[in-house]
Amino acid sequence: LTSMLGAESDEVAEKVLPYISAYSKKVVRCGPVGSGMAVKAVNNALNVTHLLLGAEGLLALQNFGVDPEVALDAINGASGRSLQTQERLPQEVLTRKFGYGFKLSLMAKDCRIANGLLKDLPGSSLLPRAIELVQEATETEGGDADYSRAVCLLEKKANMELHPGDPAARQS
Repeated sequence: LTSMLGAESDEVAEKVLPYISAYSKKVVRCGPVGSGMAVKAVNNALNVTHLLLGAEGLLALQNFGVDPEVALDAINGASGRSLQTQERLPQEVLTRKFGYGFKLSLMAKDCRIANGLLKDLPGSSLLPRAIELVQEATETEGGDADYSRAVCLLEKKANMELHPGDPAARQS
């Protein structure tokens, strides 16, 4: 676990560091009060966006006739790999477990915070669209669902589920 720390002074940061270090492998001082939460929110928005991007790519490949496991094998040995393609998609989505352990409602909350930061950035469009999808997924899948179930929204829109094996047999 990496903790993002915001504090007004080095003195305050030094006081809380032993407590945060007790449960965090890494602590990053991000700036003033609130900056740690801002970085965490953007981190989680990027996390789920990577998941959605990977799933959308796999849905397109599966629709084309490529087995998602084969696609991930290639992608994970190339420049498109990420934690989501290496861990979450194969372990949570392709297995249909959807049990990483982070609630979709908590991801949606962090995404709303990140979206607030993006409103001050002229021209932002990619991350806000992914954040909209996370909010929509929270409504359709329920807030207690695992965040990896955000992929189910894309699957519903594509009329297919991601599964290893014969891609043509998996279309709805």
